[in-house]
Amino acid sequence: MKKICLLLLFFGLVNCGYEAIYLKKNDSNILIKKIELQGDKRINRKIISFLNLKNDNNKTNGYQLKLNSEKEIEVVSKDRAGNATIHKTKISINASLSNENEIFKEKTFVKSFTYNAMSNKFDFSRYQKNIEENLIDKIIEEIFIFLNS
Repeated sequence: MKKICLLLLFFGLVNCGYEAIYLKKNDSNILIKKIELQGDKRINRKIISFLNLKNDNNKTNGYQLKLNSEKEIEVVSKDRAGNATIHKTKISINASLSNENEIFKEKTFVKSFTYNAMSNKFDFSRYQKNIEENLIDKIIEEIFIFLNS
């Protein structure tokens, strides 16, 4: 009886239709004919390269993708001497799909992270860049799902 239950459970899980999201990264169901980028160039380049989007004006039908990205690094707290002790990095990206006449989809993606300052400025700079990369990667995953849904 145990073997039959395990066998049925196995076949049920195998045939449930589960498929990894990133399995077919290049097979997008949305045709992009024009890409318009505003804001932070490094963030925009990373998004475009990960999503494998190319600007193709020869397509007769398709959507226009607009990306507007912003990065903010602000001081949240200071000590008595006026030195920054806590920082916050916030990255926001506004993505919209539109055709000639109207906006088809639009969404703003915002991620932020709060962290303590370090005494070594070089290590602190690398730490900030690492945080920024992680936030961008999280937003890229959300944009990928947004475009393919």
